[in-house]
Amino acid sequence: MKFEDYYKEFCEVFGHPLWMLPMMMIGLFLMIEVLHINEHYNMETGDAHGYCGRKEWVKKLQDDQW
Repeated sequence: MKFEDYYKEFCEVFGHPLWMLPMMMIGLFLMIEVLHINEHYNMETGDAHGYCGRKEWVKKLQDDQW
């Protein structure tokens, strides 16, 4: 087989939507997870989940709601 044949097969596989869409979703989930883990390491207390709840304006909104 010539290089051109390999290239055509490569384009057929990697250019197909049934391959591209799952790979884009995996890439998106991987990016979100990397950002999330970095927030655990970079925050003052390492609490990426409760970070917004400690802000004063959020506490005020929660107090006003109840």
